[in-house]
Amino acid sequence: MRNLKICLDPGHDKGYNPSPCGFGYAEGTKMFFFATMLKAALEKYGIEVVLTRRRVEDNPDLFQRAQYGEGCDVLLSLHSNAVGDNVNESVDYVRVYYPISGKEKELASALTDTIAEVMDTRQAPQYLTRINSNGTADYYGIIRHSATLGVPALILEHSFHTNSRSTKWLMSDANLMRLATAEAKTIASHYGLKMIKEESEVRYNTLADLKAAPNSQHYLPTVEKLIAKGYLNGKGGSGDDLILDFSEDSIRILVTLDRAGAYGE
Repeated sequence: MRNLKICLDPGHDKGYNPSPCGFGYAEGTKMFFFATMLKAALEKYGIEVVLTRRRVEDNPDLFQRAQYGEGCDVLLSLHSNAVGDNVNESVDYVRVYYPISGKEKELASALTDTIAEVMDTRQAPQYLTRINSNGTADYYGIIRHSATLGVPALILEHSFHTNSRSTKWLMSDANLMRLATAEAKTIASHYGLKMIKEESEVRYNTLADLKAAPNSQHYLPTVEKLIAKGYLNGKGGSGDDLILDFSEDSIRILVTLDRAGAYGE
């Protein structure tokens, strides 16, 4: 039996849909880096993963994105939502769209609940379909084009980047790695898969633990940069006692993103 194959489609392109809330958030940029994290998390279950954007600057059209997913079991299009162009603090919920055919409705439901739980959104999550004005096909192009290629596609809206709380939450790579782990676990459970790479590597509880590690010279510059920029606040403590609770895999992902220019100079 072949391995499960999933296409991840980080929406838009670099800098697209900047948040009116600030915090340096742009949907097209942050969802690209989230896709990198989710890919690593899915691969621990033996899942083959392809990306529609190989570089943060890439911006294929919707049909090209669907073509990347041809032959996959499912395509997941990763987004954050918006209410107009201004800050709106009253709207904070997760929404997942699935095809009008009903394919992968159960996965859409499961992911909706998982994302809402991890992000701790304030309003009830939704999973739903949207049909075009003629009532003949899916409204959203990525779902419609994927369907013509025989691939069910879901659009995952990770709450709203017009809401300050959610936007700030999405700016934290520690939060995104937690979200990637949870989404990967939900997807694997849906398809009956077990982790093939156990979380047995070293974990760094505090910044002091990381500084004492044999590989600290490779990891510290990135971690200290993220702390200085306010992107990494930990789970409590300060200074060398800052609680990281990171696996080595998690820190390697941060270093990879840093080298790709995700965090600037």
